[in-house]
Amino acid sequence: MEAYSLFEVNQYIKRVIALNFDEPIWVECEINQVSNSRGNLYIELIEKDESSDQIVAKSSATLWYRQYLFIKKKLDKLTESILTEGIKVKLKVTVVFSERYGMSLNIQDIDPAFTFGQFELNRQKIIEALKAKDLLERNGELELPTVIQKVAVISSETAAGYQDFKNQIFENGYGYDFHIDLFQTAMQGQKTEKEVVEALKEASKGDYDVIAIIRGGGSKLDLSGFDNLKIAEAIALSPKPVLTGIGHDIDQTVSDVVANKVLKTPTAVADFIVEHNSEFESELLYYLQLITQRTSSIIKEQNSLLLRSGEQLKTIPLLLIQNQKRLLDHIETDINTSIKETLSVNKLKLESAEKMIDILQPTNILKRGFALILQDGKYVSRKSAFKTNKKETKISFYDGEVKI
Repeated sequence: MEAYSLFEVNQYIKRVIALNFDEPIWVECEINQVSNSRGNLYIELIEKDESSDQIVAKSSATLWYRQYLFIKKKLDKLTESILTEGIKVKLKVTVVFSERYGMSLNIQDIDPAFTFGQFELNRQKIIEALKAKDLLERNGELELPTVIQKVAVISSETAAGYQDFKNQIFENGYGYDFHIDLFQTAMQGQKTEKEVVEALKEASKGDYDVIAIIRGGGSKLDLSGFDNLKIAEAIALSPKPVLTGIGHDIDQTVSDVVANKVLKTPTAVADFIVEHNSEFESELLYYLQLITQRTSSIIKEQNSLLLRSGEQLKTIPLLLIQNQKRLLDHIETDINTSIKETLSVNKLKLESAEKMIDILQPTNILKRGFALILQDGKYVSRKSAFKTNKKETKISFYDGEVKI
């Protein structure tokens, strides 16, 4: 059986590739790993199955230093953002094969429009998924506390945005005190999703008024870690209002869409919190002013009432005394009149009684022809009581007595 050496096989593969890929081609793939050696970039490219997220293809690629300078001059700051792990790219490559090192793709150019298009497509898919779960406005419907004092900050301790946030909130012009706890996370790269989701869950359990997600400025691709379904779900489901200050001026990430309040920068987040408390203080001062004015008005009214009452207290007793004196005069007059009338009536009664007594005097009665019969010491007024067998009967007349 005829056998070929490995070198011969690889030579044959090299000729086949050279014949079939004699011109550069465009390849759509995802960057899995990037390493730098002496200015040259060595990149591992992969393709994933959309339904299972499993890797279905893998290849090595090289971006030589001279070509890297060409691309960087063309794309400027976008170059590093695109050449990052987890980013989907469209690359112009030449297919090369080395008998010793195998097949590789030499990168000639990058199509940034493809990458941005993929991000926007992914962003829209995430928004639709959140909408289907009714999560887009869930966190936004939470009411902010009247006063914000305890803030959980999700950021990187070394991020310039975090330092700007602390400076702005602690050096506020109102002298407000705040309690800030940092939940350290990666704000860019493959660790962003896991660490931010864990931080959100942990901060949601704490006694915080709000949660703030902040990072420094960056390109749209630098902020792509926040166009993430799991992070957006964690924000939406948080029981605490979430504020975002991720550092963009125009476009919103999906995390911004589901947040309670969206601010452009970390400094803007600090300003919002300070001004939120200032509005409450202003409202308190307004009501304090109203209370002070109303109290002053009531005091003035009551002072006037007291002065009027004082004047009335001076005159009312005199009026009462005068009224009572007049009343006493009337009563005295009525009493005198009543006494005179009573005396007059009783005098008439006495005179009538005297006349009656005078009329009823036994002597006067006897003068009228009557007589008194006395038997055994008792006066006899009826015929049945008169006894004929009595030893002595005395009959009294007006002018004398007769004994029988």
